[in-house]
Amino acid sequence: MMNKPFFKFKEIVLDTGPLLLYLIGFYNEKELRRFNYSEDEFTPLCMFLRNFKKIFVTPQVLAEVSNLAKNRLKEEKFSEFIKFSISILARLGEEHVDKNEILKREELPMFGITDVSLVRMAERNRLLLTDDGPLFWYCNGKNMPIIHLDRIRFIS
Repeated sequence: MMNKPFFKFKEIVLDTGPLLLYLIGFYNEKELRRFNYSEDEFTPLCMFLRNFKKIFVTPQVLAEVSNLAKNRLKEEKFSEFIKFSISILARLGEEHVDKNEILKREELPMFGITDVSLVRMAERNRLLLTDDGPLFWYCNGKNMPIIHLDRIRFIS
C-alpha cells in the first residue's frame, strides 16, 4: 500500500494516536508535549486531513482517546478538553464494528479490540491513519490501505 496514491480515498479512519493529536492540538497546542506530540506533527496532520471528504472513528478509538486524555490531563483540563472536543467529534463519522465480528478475528490476540476494529474499517476501503508500528506493518503486509502518521509530514 505504501506506493499507492493516498488521496484516491475519499474517507479516512483515525487510530487513537492521530485522533488524540488532532483534538489536543485544536484544544491547546501547549498540551501536545504532555502526549508526546508536537506542533510539527499537528500542522501536517490538519493539512493532510483536508484531503478527505469524511473522517471516521470507531467507538473503541473514542474510548481510548477519552481514557488517555483523562489520565494525562488534570481533572479540570480534562473536563474542558471534552467540552471543547464535542463539536469536532460531532462532525466525524462513526462506524460500528460488531463485537462478535471482532471476537472472531485472527488478529485479536495480536492487536486487541480497538486495532481489530480498525483493521475491519481498512477492509471497507477506507484509508487508515495510525502511529502504531506493528499495526501499520501488519496492514501494509496485507495490502490494506494504511499510512503511518510519521509519513504525512512528507506528503501534505
